[in-house]
Amino acid sequence: DDPYYMPLFFEEFFPRIDEAVVEQMTVLDLLDESTLCFAKRMFDFYGPVNFTRRALGYAGRTVLDTLGLGSYSVKSVARAYGVPVEERSDVNTDAYLTWIEEANIDVLLSVSASQIFQEELLEAPNEYCLNVHTAKLPKYRGMLPTFWALYHGENEIGSTVHTMVPEIDKGKIVNQTTFPVDSDTTLDQAIKRGKREGGKLAAKTINEIEDGSVTTSEMTGKSSYFSFPTREERRKFQRRGYRLL
Repeated sequence: DDPYYMPLFFEEFFPRIDEAVVEQMTVLDLLDESTLCFAKRMFDFYGPVNFTRRALGYAGRTVLDTLGLGSYSVKSVARAYGVPVEERSDVNTDAYLTWIEEANIDVLLSVSASQIFQEELLEAPNEYCLNVHTAKLPKYRGMLPTFWALYHGENEIGSTVHTMVPEIDKGKIVNQTTFPVDSDTTLDQAIKRGKREGGKLAAKTINEIEDGSVTTSEMTGKSSYFSFPTREERRKFQRRGYRLL
C-alpha cells in the first residue's frame, strides 16, 4: 500500500459516487520485484537525501495509519466509506474471474495496478474494464508519466480514464482532463494533483456509466511510451531545474 499518493485518489473518488455501489476494493501487492531491488531502484531515482526523507516519511505514515491516527493507506480510506477491502497477489486467476462473475461486476476500475491484466480479465466485467492514467493519452504511456511530462517541459499534465485492451495504456478514451504545471511544480506536487484529478474523473465516469450518458472516443494524436526513469535521467531532470520533492 502506498501511503503518499493513492489515498488521495480515493479521498476524491468515494464521496463523488452517486448511485453506483463499489462492491470491493482489491489491493494488489505493491511490488512485482524483490524489496531489495525496489529499494535500489528508489535510491537511484531519489538520490541519497531524498531517498532518506522518503523512507522516514513512509515509516512514519505507516505507523500513524496502523494506529488509526490518519488515513495513509487506500485500505483506511476504503473502510472509512464502508467499502470492503481484499488483498491479493494476483488478479489473473480463475478465482478472481469467478468472483467477478458471481458478484455480477459491471465495471472493473484499475488504478496504478502492479499487474498487467490478461485478456480474459479484461473481458470479465459486464460493461467496462477501465484504467486511470495520469497523462493526456496517447502521450506519455508507460511508467511515471508525470515525471516525463515535467522532464519534457510540458505546461499541463493530463488525466485519462480509458477502456483497457491488451496493449498498455491503449484503448478508447472515456474521459480526459488536464491541469497546469510550470517550472516551479515539483514532481511530488504533480503526482498529488494528478491523483486527486484522477479520482474526480474516475467518479465522474462511473456516474456517467450509471446514468447511461457515458461516451467513448478514439485515442488520436502523437503517441509516446516511457519506462521508469534511470539515475542519469533523474539527474538531467534536476539539472533542468526541476525538483522531486
